Amino acid sequence: MLKNYFKNAWRNFKKNKVFSFINISGLAIGMAAAILIGLWVQNELSYDRFYANQNTLYKVFNRSTGTGEINAWDIT
Repeated sequence: MLKNYFKNAWRNFKKNKVFSFINISGLAIGMAAAILIGLWVQNELSYDRFYANQNTLYKVFNRSTGTGEINAWDIT
């Protein structure tokens, strides 16, 4: 039965080459985007996981004005 499905799919790919190319390339782009987004989320969630007190860690950002002055109270 599975062999018959592959034969039918191959015939449709040969008959509709443009639509097959669009569908396969769209599927490949979508899967690549999903994998990249998943890797990025995994990286962001694993930041500083090797510390013993990881729940008490915070990130502090300072914003510079460009003139050399740093405002320590401007935390984003």
